[in-house]
Formats: sequence, C-alpha cells, structure tokens
Amino acid sequence: MPSNSHPTRARRSTGKATLADVARMAGVGQMTVSRAIRTPKLVSEQLREKIQQAIQQLAYIPNATARDLASASSRNIVIITSSITSTENTLILATLQKELQILDMQLIILLATNKDWLKELINHSPAAIISLNFKFPKAEADWIKTSGTICIEIGATQKDPLGINVCIDSKSAIQNMLCFLIGKGYREIGLLSAKQDLAIFQQYLESWHTTLLAKYINPHLMLHCAEPISFSSGAKLLNDALLTWGRIDVLVFLSDELACGALFEAHRKHLSIPNDFSIVGLGGLNVSSVSHPRLTTIHIPYEQLGTIAGQKLVELLQSDTPVNQIEIIELPTKLIVRDS
Repeated sequence: MPSNSHPTRARRSTGKATLADVARMAGVGQMTVSRAIRTPKLVSEQLREKIQQAIQQLAYIPNATARDLASASSRNIVIITSSITSTENTLILATLQKELQILDMQLIILLATNKDWLKELINHSPAAIISLNFKFPKAEADWIKTSGTICIEIGATQKDPLGINVCIDSKSAIQNMLCFLIGKGYREIGLLSAKQDLAIFQQYLESWHTTLLAKYINPHLMLHCAEPISFSSGAKLLNDALLTWGRIDVLVFLSDELACGALFEAHRKHLSIPNDFSIVGLGGLNVSSVSHPRLTTIHIPYEQLGTIAGQKLVELLQSDTPVNQIEIIELPTKLIVRDS
C-alpha cells in the first residue's frame, strides 16, 4: 500500500472549447477546421498551422465524431512515454494494462521522441492521459491543465502534478544505499548511468550530491553512457570506470541491467567482486537475484506503480462525474543486501 498519500483536490475545466471557438480564433469556417482535423492534407500547411495553434491555445479536444461536426464520448486512453522497450516500463505497463482491462476502452501509446506527439494526442481525443516515466514540457503541461483531461503521472515525484502522481521516494532510495555503503567503510564511490527518464535521473543525482556532501565524500565520480540501458552498456561503463578512475571502492549503477552487465564483464576480465571492488544496482529486477555474485540493489516497486495507477484511473473513469484530481501517492523502496 502507498506509504504517503497527500490530500486530494479536484480540478475542473473552466469549460470545454468547441469547434466553433477554434474556427473563430483561427478566422476560418467550422468545416475548414473539421477538414484540417479529419483530412489535413486537404488544407494548406499555413492554414493547418494556424488552426493547430488555436486548438492548442484553447485546449480543444476533437472527439471521435467532431471531425464530422458531431459529438461523441471518447473511449481512448493515451499513454505518453519515451520508451516501451525498457524493462522498467515493461513491468509497469503489464500491471497497468491488467487493471485497465475492466474498461471498454482503447489504450494508445505515443512515443515522446516524435516531435508531433501533442498533435497526435489531441487528435486521439483522450478520455485520460498517462505519462510513463516522462515529464511533460511546459507547453504540453499547460494544454493538459487547461483541457481538464484526467491525467495520471507514473514514475518520478512531480513538484506540480497535473493529476494523480504515482511515484517512488527516489530521494530515500539513493540516500539509503549510500548510507549503507558509507557505513561499510567505502569512500571512493562512483555513479554510473545510461540513457533514462530525465526527471527521475535528476532526482537521483540531487540525492547523490546532498548525501555525499553531507558525509564529506567526493560526489563527482560519475560516468554517463548516452546509449540505452542494457547489459552491453553496463560492460562499457565498467571498462570506462577502470580506465578513468583506476582505484575505486564501489560502483553504483542506476539500473540492475547495467550492474549485471558490469558483473559479466568483470567475470570476463577475471576480476573478483566484491574483493577487488563492489558493484550495486537499482531496481530489484529478477536478474539481480541470479547473477554471480548476487547483486546488492534497491528494490523499486514497478509492478505496484502500474497496479495503483490503473486502479486510480478506473476509479476516476467509472465515477458518475469523471473529473481530474491532484494527488501524490509515493511508494517506498527497499535496500536488498546480497553478495556483490
């Protein structure tokens, strides 16, 4: 169950914008707006851009038949994420989908790597929006706020949540790991990371710096790989660390996959872990319990994040008057001490 649930308050839209409102702002007819939404190739690029600006400014949500100047109730739930292949997101999605099966609605996943994802989001006329380990840029966040669309944010703790924020206590996750390592006598502590969600990465870094500085330990031993998280990225980071730092007490990887990749590479190099140096991970993935040596890690409740987010969304959508709510549900992490 959640360890920390902040008070809930409802946010209602100030009024749904209509097709006529968009047409009036863009200075065109309603049929032109409908055509730009339904078959954009039939409208000039300059006019499409003008209509799109009006749609975004008014937070207009075209529904399934507004494209034909009618009205309908949306059956779409749109998930925004920067990756559908990462192990962490896969675990969250699996339990999220399981909870949402009770709804007769379509799940649509949009990759934020596509620069036009907001236009796609608007055209899908979402009944609800879910961000998965992704922080909305300001313009997109403003559109969601104005539209009043139900929003669930999964992953990092949001300072100004757009809806229900189901997150982990990232600060204590890093803090607990570092205090454990320092208590074991480690002083040369290196942080290694790869491409991942920027919001939660920044929170990990903030906790890393504040915790080590408070203990008078150098917080600047850090290496980053621009490639996605994988075993091979972990192996590369280990080699880079050995070349860059030489002597090190412990390597902290911001992913169990990276840490296990480093363990595999250390074994290939005939290095003895933890005798030569220690390796720890983050995530509590299954692979961490079967690696050799078994990996010390921080367990992140990925499945529970998806379950709670799904339950909350079902609760909102099945209410008599669905309305967006602001709430932060922060789940605890757990240090798992093993052999590495």
